[in-house]
Amino acid sequence: MTLDDPGRTANMLNQRHHDGLGACLDDLTSQLGRLRGVILTSAKRSFIAGPDFVPGEITPDEAAGTYNLLTPLRDQARRLETLGRPVAAALNGSALGGGFELALACHYRVGPNDPSVVWALAETGMGIIPGGGGTVRATRMFGIAATVLDIVGPGTAYHPAQALAAGLVDELADDVVAAARAWVLAQQAGHFVQRWERPGYEVPGGTAEPPGLADEVGRRSAGSPVRALAAVLEVAARSAAAPLDEAFECETAACRALLSAPEIPDLAHLFFAMRAVATAPAGCPPAGSQAGMREFPQIVVNPLAAVFFAPDAPIVEITDADLVPEVRAKGGIPVLIRRGHVSFVQTLLDAGPDPAAMAAAARRALDNGLQIDPAAADVASVLAAGFPAWTGGVLHAGGVR
Repeated sequence: MTLDDPGRTANMLNQRHHDGLGACLDDLTSQLGRLRGVILTSAKRSFIAGPDFVPGEITPDEAAGTYNLLTPLRDQARRLETLGRPVAAALNGSALGGGFELALACHYRVGPNDPSVVWALAETGMGIIPGGGGTVRATRMFGIAATVLDIVGPGTAYHPAQALAAGLVDELADDVVAAARAWVLAQQAGHFVQRWERPGYEVPGGTAEPPGLADEVGRRSAGSPVRALAAVLEVAARSAAAPLDEAFECETAACRALLSAPEIPDLAHLFFAMRAVATAPAGCPPAGSQAGMREFPQIVVNPLAAVFFAPDAPIVEITDADLVPEVRAKGGIPVLIRRGHVSFVQTLLDAGPDPAAMAAAARRALDNGLQIDPAAADVASVLAAGFPAWTGGVLHAGGVR
């Protein structure tokens, strides 16, 4: 099966995906007697929902509508998982969120040895949790503690070598489809089931909540209104010993509950700001002011930022658009200040750490003539100045435009 959303630069989990995958599953089921196995891959540069799609391709209504498909997409992944034949995911590129949840429903995962590729269950960065089976499957694969603290809880972004070492993928290959095919053909003919549904399988670390885990979750969540990490713990602990159908229902219900949290719109705003900065063209209008460059390190670890930028990528303020390609070539995150010489990030750092004081300082800077791209400002305010991520960025939260 080849995923190929027509007219899009990347595959998205939308109604077309649901309908197309459903038709393929119907066809596979009807031919099960002559079916040796299944290879799931993509015709795009990424597998599903990579960061390289054009922002204008996805409307806000379509993005919001994805959550209405939580249960149907979850059930389709389960249907693929229980087809009775070996299913291998040939991950030709990045897979994020629900896209990687679908990959986890496959029985084997092959990826390219390409350091630019990233795989992540990064939903916690948007204040929610995987709702299509990702938390449940990760718990059965790696145990409760690893799921909560290392994989799903922090929304860790894995590049291929890291994913292989962690066990999220089973193999790296130059030709992922050929390697996936070789694995499928090497499996014994007959009924095939997922590894954790075989007799005698035990969840790593057991099915009881590890002592002290709740305290650690509380420590990591201190000061934040976002309940995603606590929800990951709840789902992992409840699902470890539960029948799979019950476990999936528990996960989806927890995800839906988080979707109504007041922080979600601001966290989504920050996600789109990061994507805008990561996908913006290198060419910008002339700044009309003296060239300059000033670097600031990332002081906040944000799982969504790790999807788009290197974890050590500095935020680089510049006053000349001609420097944008140079900053990107060196792995930095360019923030173009189109007029004025006041450092936006330093202004926030000097005013912080109180969010209200930082927002007020940003407002004064703009009132005094500073001009800055709003998306880049929101990204810089969170990553380099430590402004709370759940406010969506200092310009957005402070009502500053």
